[in-house]
Amino acid sequence: MGTGWRLSMNVFELAPVSLPTGAFAAAWFDDDACTWDDARLHKADPLERGWEAPQLHLHRPSPSATPVLFNPNAVAVSDAVRSELSAFGEIEFLPVQIAEHGTYFILHVVASIEIPKGCAVSQPSLGSNPGNVVLVHSFPPTFRSEHAFFRLLQPADSPAGRQRFCTRASYLSPVGRDAIESACAGFLHGKPL
Repeated sequence: MGTGWRLSMNVFELAPVSLPTGAFAAAWFDDDACTWDDARLHKADPLERGWEAPQLHLHRPSPSATPVLFNPNAVAVSDAVRSELSAFGEIEFLPVQIAEHGTYFILHVVASIEIPKGCAVSQPSLGSNPGNVVLVHSFPPTFRSEHAFFRLLQPADSPAGRQRFCTRASYLSPVGRDAIESACAGFLHGKPL
């Protein structure tokens, strides 16, 4: 890792599993323009009230969808996966309609915290969004989350922070990692940071 970052065994990033070919194991879901992104999902605010299920489809239609669907802006899970993860209050499950495959649920993490002191992050100093965190490299080795699933709020003095946006990734404690890997085996995992 060259810059002194050390892996923390206390925090993991929610990530799709890649196959040896480099493709994602989960099927890709999207809209007709292949640009589906609901900006509300970039915040940790609960969305269940007022959420209307968008009509989406698999990017490369196949006879059967995987239990986890991937999009660069969201992850959707089947009803069976939702049932396995429903005990975690840090997640809300937002329905989406997948053409020819029925209802899936966006896994929207609603627990958020300030970026812990000692996190190694990348922030641009120039451009239209100076101060926004674009990448979290590591957490301090002593950090422990009270949440199994959580997100990081952008710094309050950054353009994204003033609007209460979160960083792009969702994070997991060891309990969250174990739950994701059990419920989503072969499709999602907790990547060590």
